Amino acid sequence: MRAVVIERPHEVAYREVETPVCGPDDVLVRSHRAGVCRTDVEVATGGLTDPRWVRFPCIPGHEWSGTVADMGGNVTDLRPGDRVVCEGMVPCHRCRRCKLGDTHSCESFQSIGFTRGGGYGEYVLAPRHVVHRLPDHVSLDAAVLIEPGSVVLRGLERAHPAPGETVGVIGIGTLGSLAILLARLASPAAIIAYGIRDEELELARRLGADHTVNVAGADAEQETGRLLGGGLDLVVETAGAVPAVELATRLAREGGRAVLLGIAGEGKTLELPADRLPLRDLQLIGSVGYTSAVWTRMVELAAARLVDLEQIVTHRFPVSEFERAFALMDAREGVVGKIVLEHIPEEGR
Repeated sequence: MRAVVIERPHEVAYREVETPVCGPDDVLVRSHRAGVCRTDVEVATGGLTDPRWVRFPCIPGHEWSGTVADMGGNVTDLRPGDRVVCEGMVPCHRCRRCKLGDTHSCESFQSIGFTRGGGYGEYVLAPRHVVHRLPDHVSLDAAVLIEPGSVVLRGLERAHPAPGETVGVIGIGTLGSLAILLARLASPAAIIAYGIRDEELELARRLGADHTVNVAGADAEQETGRLLGGGLDLVVETAGAVPAVELATRLAREGGRAVLLGIAGEGKTLELPADRLPLRDLQLIGSVGYTSAVWTRMVELAAARLVDLEQIVTHRFPVSEFERAFALMDAREGVVGKIVLEHIPEEGR
């Protein structure tokens, strides 16, 4: 099979590799789509090299979808051709953290696209317990977004959004776009999107944001007060930048909550007035990854047509042109929405 292989940082090739072979409890999935995530670019360029989280040579692609190609002898409930999506994290379900339900913190960390071959390869080997069947009406494009959607859903669930609350979303990349769609399910009084480019704010409006604020040209705190008469009940930070995290602590009302989903990068330092959190009675909720239970709920939301994920996909490239996709992701100027690599173009599109 052919795959994009990161041999080591700054050395990436689209080449032939050995096709995985099923063990008795495995499923071999033919990858059709793979989302381009900034983390993939960081692995390729040396921004993420910690051997705890990534192992070289690495076939990336933790956001992907496909169809069943083969199954091990113990797998009897799937058939070749079934459309599926697979959890990126592969929990053991035996360790202490897994038994507590914290499968994202499994003590024997494995992750498709980081420590195991991912969706940038033509075929992906996955244990049966992370493979989820897709209804026919959920497109393979939409299924790519179930992985990042699960990240956002877990963060929101930890913040317990209530009907009638006001919600702010900082950063309208993939996570921010998903945050708008998922926050809508809680029937908020208003959603305000904060970004630095007009293009991303236009996308936010299409996805359901009631108001947008360009923080590059306006005082975000002042503008929020003008729009709402006060601060936000809940702020979701997805930009992964130190100024965005600091802004989240100012936009939340007294007694409000801020969920931090963005990763600013190793060595970055956040400085806040020591009394800002206690005197304003703020809750800061750091959230990373997703549990198997949250993943299942995200699949169910897509299956029930409660979220339209496909509208976030805006750019597609053949897998062989991954360098163009990486360059577009790296530049990001004028680019909004999700970039997807295709092994097999979808019929009728």
